[in-house]
Amino acid sequence: MKYLGLVLDGRWNFNEHFEQLGGRLIKAASALGRLLPNIRGPASACRRLYAGIVRSMALYGAPIWIHALSPQNKRLLRRPQRVIAVRVIRGYRTVSWTAATLLASDPPWELQAEVLAEVYQHKLDIRSRGEQITSEGISRARSIAHLSLIQRWHEDLESSNVGSWTVQGIRPHLERWLRRRHGPLTFHLVQVLTDHGCFGKYLNKIARREPTPGCWECDAPEDSAYHTLTECVAWAPQRHSLLAAFDGDISLVNTR
Repeated sequence: MKYLGLVLDGRWNFNEHFEQLGGRLIKAASALGRLLPNIRGPASACRRLYAGIVRSMALYGAPIWIHALSPQNKRLLRRPQRVIAVRVIRGYRTVSWTAATLLASDPPWELQAEVLAEVYQHKLDIRSRGEQITSEGISRARSIAHLSLIQRWHEDLESSNVGSWTVQGIRPHLERWLRRRHGPLTFHLVQVLTDHGCFGKYLNKIARREPTPGCWECDAPEDSAYHTLTECVAWAPQRHSLLAAFDGDISLVNTR
């Protein structure tokens, strides 16, 4: 039975709801994605706005179905999240869900659903005690739930076995990354941050566009984002400027 936008079933496992929702989310994300080309196109703020549309569709009714987030239902949420996140960051379609959502500063939707559920439960508890709901109290409950979300996401990223290059660079500074209000992502910057792009390793292993993973510029056996940033002689002048800006340290763990 469909009631107020939620598909209810006798066991309240919401499997049918997520099956139907997943298809709608993919269509919406794909449609909006066509408005977001990697080169040029809308700015970062507009891209985040479009992502928010799909996210709102996905999280509708979260306090009701939060208990039914089985591994299968989580996968149905993660697929459209990856589609729209890749478009937000101007990334290649091969970028993993982990790397795309991390760069897009869009925590896993299942964790965001838990935040909505916790705030909703907080309101119910206040009403049950006969107390008045205040905006300050709700803001405080949201802040506490959001801090818990960041901690959970940080722990989940530690055990991730995909998008490791991106995770190594951002996970140590996750909270600062989420708070940042400058430094928009560009098509070429995202290639460096994901290791998916014009690198021999990627073109050979994933895109199948090159016969070997070697570097065209210096004949190194493997060309990757790390090689380009720290080793390739063809980029020595640019690397010199980068080293000067970062006090000689361009490692992933550099806090700057």
